[in-house]
Amino acid sequence: MIIHTAQDHKGDLSKFLEDFTYQPNLTRKLDNLPDSPFSQEIINEIVLWKVNRYAQIDDLVRSDLHTLRTLKAGEHGKGKKVLLQLLECSGVDLPMASTILRFQNANVFQIIDSHAYRAVLGEAYPLYSASSTKRKISTYFDYLDALHRLARSSTALFRDLDRILYIFDKEKNGTL
Repeated sequence: MIIHTAQDHKGDLSKFLEDFTYQPNLTRKLDNLPDSPFSQEIINEIVLWKVNRYAQIDDLVRSDLHTLRTLKAGEHGKGKKVLLQLLECSGVDLPMASTILRFQNANVFQIIDSHAYRAVLGEAYPLYSASSTKRKISTYFDYLDALHRLARSSTALFRDLDRILYIFDKEKNGTL
């Protein structure tokens, strides 16, 4: 196998920059930072840029997300519109969307991940990034219903179940 090096390239290397489309909005922001010490927020954005985990959520979605704070336990179905909006954002799949929802209202939403899902439903997490949005929403709401049933039948609080189930599964069931 022949390895081509930039040193051996005949022509303008700058032309390759035209194909660099990685995280365009965040890249533009980070490329144009003011001449001042980095805040922790900027450091976090740089780290998220590097690991390609930055999700840009627009003002409308963030505003709609805030309205979920008034929901009561068991009213997660009322958050379907916001969940759909989050799933339509670049960089956001169901585990990330559920994490955002959980920190908005832990009494209504919990994080879904492979460990917690397996611990409560006794089977492997059934979704992939290519799964349909409809299936993701249905799976998430079924998962939340299962968490409510578990909370009613145990001494654990609903708001703590994602964390409890994550540790429980790792200790009792091992790696995925």
